[in-house]
Amino acid sequence: MAHEGRHPFTDCRIPASGVVVSGADDDWNFDHAVTAVAESMRLCMARHDVEWPDLDIDAVRDELAYWIGPRFPAEAPVPGSAAWPAPTGPYADSWHRLFREADTDAVLLAAARAEELLGWLFTAAVCDHPGFPSVFGCVLKELRLPGGRVCFLVAVGNCLDQAPERGCEPLPR
Repeated sequence: MAHEGRHPFTDCRIPASGVVVSGADDDWNFDHAVTAVAESMRLCMARHDVEWPDLDIDAVRDELAYWIGPRFPAEAPVPGSAAWPAPTGPYADSWHRLFREADTDAVLLAAARAEELLGWLFTAAVCDHPGFPSVFGCVLKELRLPGGRVCFLVAVGNCLDQAPERGCEPLPR
């Protein structure tokens, strides 16, 4: 109801694909990387009660690691539980494939890859748009493809001309 009949994980999955495609360098498992970025976005949307374009990239970067991080077993959220519900919608199968067990190596690798990609995206946003909010809506560009399909690409350039003291590094080519 809060999302007017839309599925939050599905809403996040398409822009997450754009993040992974833009930052990919022979990704070890593209589907797991996209699923991890989308889940991190979905969890952060729930925590901050905002839609994905208004999510702060830096906050999203660490969200999935928070959920799968080591804690006292009675407090640890379990994927698919009431505390961490499984998504519904067209891409829910990818979530179920990755999150069958929260402590598997695949989940840990996917979370690390998501954190790396979102760190790269945050750096790019800060370098190319200083003084602007580092939110997904500012750094992703929506493209409409023939047949009505939508995709997103990262719309920030290289930081080559930025001063090294600002912490900017060239983006991967």
